[in-house]
Amino acid sequence: MKKTLLLIALLVIGSIQAQEKISSKKKKFYIPVIKYSEFPVLDNALTQTTFYQMDKELMQEEIILKKKYFHIDGFIKDPANGKLKIYLTVALPRFNATKVDSTFDKKRNSWEFQVYSNYDVRIKVDAKCGDKILFTQDFNSVESHIVGGTYEKGKVKLAVELSNKRSAQAEKDGDYTAEELGIDHIIFSSVDRIQNFLNYKLAYYVDESKIKFEFVTSKGHSEYNQMLAFENEITAQMEKVTLEKGLDEKLLTPHLQYLEGLLVKYPPSPANENIRFIVTNNLAETYFLLENKEKALLYANLLVENDKQDSRGSSIIKKVNNGYFADKKIRSHTPRFADLKKLGVQIAEEKEERRLAFFEKIAQQDAEWEVEKATREASVEKARMQRFNMLDSIPYQLNANLLAKVVDNLGGREALKKVEKAHLFSKLKIEGNNITQTEEKWATNSNYLLRKKMPESYYEIVNGAEAWSHDDRESGLNAKWAKLTAYDYANLSKNVDLINFLTDLRLDLWNNYEVLQDEMYEGKLCYHLNYFEKTLSSGNRTIPKTDYHVFIDKENYTIVSTEKTEYDNGNKSFFEKKLFGDYRPVTILNSGKIPYKINYEIEDFNGETIYQEQREKIEINPVFGNRIFMKEVYFGGFK
Repeated sequence: MKKTLLLIALLVIGSIQAQEKISSKKKKFYIPVIKYSEFPVLDNALTQTTFYQMDKELMQEEIILKKKYFHIDGFIKDPANGKLKIYLTVALPRFNATKVDSTFDKKRNSWEFQVYSNYDVRIKVDAKCGDKILFTQDFNSVESHIVGGTYEKGKVKLAVELSNKRSAQAEKDGDYTAEELGIDHIIFSSVDRIQNFLNYKLAYYVDESKIKFEFVTSKGHSEYNQMLAFENEITAQMEKVTLEKGLDEKLLTPHLQYLEGLLVKYPPSPANENIRFIVTNNLAETYFLLENKEKALLYANLLVENDKQDSRGSSIIKKVNNGYFADKKIRSHTPRFADLKKLGVQIAEEKEERRLAFFEKIAQQDAEWEVEKATREASVEKARMQRFNMLDSIPYQLNANLLAKVVDNLGGREALKKVEKAHLFSKLKIEGNNITQTEEKWATNSNYLLRKKMPESYYEIVNGAEAWSHDDRESGLNAKWAKLTAYDYANLSKNVDLINFLTDLRLDLWNNYEVLQDEMYEGKLCYHLNYFEKTLSSGNRTIPKTDYHVFIDKENYTIVSTEKTEYDNGNKSFFEKKLFGDYRPVTILNSGKIPYKINYEIEDFNGETIYQEQREKIEINPVFGNRIFMKEVYFGGFK
């Protein structure tokens, strides 16, 4: 019995000596990890959109905010359809008080003062993912804006009074813009802090984590070979860790079971401190990396109890407790950034495709414009030559006697050929409106301009092959000026012909007119001329396009009236009637008579419009160089 007890005592002492002689080494690994949002619902959200509800006086600031904010780490900014939606409600900042701060300038041996306007800023932030509200928070702060520069002591009081007066006046009648008061900088400063807060709450970003394992180096130790197998496995796996993939639990399971068995084999005792420290540290770190919260905490607490060397146990507990788990996962390794990269590449490719398509479209439009331009220039030149040819060869035209008498009444062919420019100034009286409006028109062989001086003034311009319209109701230079289509150009370019511009006589259509039976019109016996222009439909049927009527006084050969009816796909779409009166002689046209009064009757998709144009002035070959409105025409990009 004594021998047996002695043998057991020797074995225990030998074991204790073996444990005391155990040696180990620390090994550090650096692995990429994702620092995640505290909201697991965002794990599958890759895009972000911000919506703004701004005070009406902050429209300009809203435009800047949309361009500049928000850029949340780990998300791609989407203008409209982001999965993460941030709503910003910004009230107009209110003036709070004026403050003065001072600094001492050692070089000048004097005090310098700065005046600050303080404003109360109230911004509400709501964050949603799909239908789930993540959080709602009010950001109320007092922001300062420096008024002017630095002031000397004697001028500080005046600066404060001016600041107070200016802010009070602005709140009273809105004379100052947000930019002038410095409110825009105040808002941007507040939103900068909100962006930092949102990144703290919502962002995902890439980081690097340092993991420390403890490995046995005592080759004579009974557990050395199996612990070496764990060291080799964990080392191999740590080198393969990526943002998308962590450790392989299946390959590590037998090793973890072995380590857990060691804690039973070596119960708590002073002799087993080293082996238990190594085992509990490795188990806690491994289970933390495997995102097993319960076991990571279990072995981290055992490590703390056995931890006589450093604070690794409490460090692991802190990492676990500060982690946001979803489905028992700590979300350190997800395909988020790989998906984000793919999405970024996809968006970049789509943008590139759109960019290339845009330039292809521009190139195609340029090519089409060159063809259209050549067609239009040829048409303008043809019209000019046709007018001269018509005037030179009146006896050879259809209804020559009638045409000659009409031309003679206008001053004769030689006088008409010398007309190079024309300018009209008229007063308009619109039915049901006693307020007189004014209208200016001018034209040359290649230019036509109409300017109506109305509350919403506009221009229509033809310059050679180009045609533009201008609308004051639009905002922005590009929006105000629009290039006209071939159809609109065709309608306006008729006014490039100066005879048509002055009298509404269409020489280009004369040989198409058919003389119908004489007709009483406005109490006058008139020649009735008609041209019914037709075209082919998509079904190859002949359908009406435009119906022209001209009534000419048989007594003095003046144009009494013209009528035009346009058809769209065979259906009437536009009707215009002009009644000419008050013909007056013009000296430069050999006393040829030009109408000074025109009654208009128009019917289109807007309904019926009736108005009268009373020409106050008609100038033939005037000088336009000092016309103010021409600057506006050329300012519109019209060369």
